[in-house]
Amino acid sequence: MSVHASPVSDSSNRAFLDLCAVYDGLLAGEGLVLSAAAQTDLRAFARLYDLPLEEAGEAEVWREVRVRLREDLASPLQARPEWGYEDQQVAA
Repeated sequence: MSVHASPVSDSSNRAFLDLCAVYDGLLAGEGLVLSAAAQTDLRAFARLYDLPLEEAGEAEVWREVRVRLREDLASPLQARPEWGYEDQQVAA
């Protein structure tokens, strides 16, 4: 693994854009009604980021989740040398 390795890929960027397509209507005040599955997924993301669930509405939760997802996807992976494979002779 190189020092410049990054978890950001076309597929992760596409996944983020797909999530935005589902949930961004909440931020635009379009009166979006989420499916039960989309509500469950949104709450799961909120739990992953330790966001309050009881008091927050769906739009507020998505606003916070969206920011955190974007930050996570934009941050390059900080690879350390010990992440690499051992030399075969040293490992033996």
